[in-house]
Amino acid sequence: MFVAALIAAVVFAAAITVPGGNNQDNGLPIFSIQNAFGIFAISDALCLFCSVSSILMFLSILTSRYAADDFLFALPNRLIIGLATLFFAIPVFPLSCSCLCNFDSYSL
Repeated sequence: MFVAALIAAVVFAAAITVPGGNNQDNGLPIFSIQNAFGIFAISDALCLFCSVSSILMFLSILTSRYAADDFLFALPNRLIIGLATLFFAIPVFPLSCSCLCNFDSYSL
């Protein structure tokens, strides 16, 4: 859960501070016409969704009522969904960060 929270915090900060800054005239990101910015935006949103959903799955495991039926069906399913979304968010995170390295080659 710590890894998912760390990924969610970094990805949220990257989404708020748009690379390259915003245009003062219309408020749009400066690099919005570049293909790398589109890949960055999609991978950043996907990584944020996956990490937040894995945090919610792990929190639902921690706050469950621990009935006998939960150990057979609900808890393993929640654990599998939480781990699957976390393991999907881990490789998407470097993809969004590698798109940021591509912005250095463009001139403003």
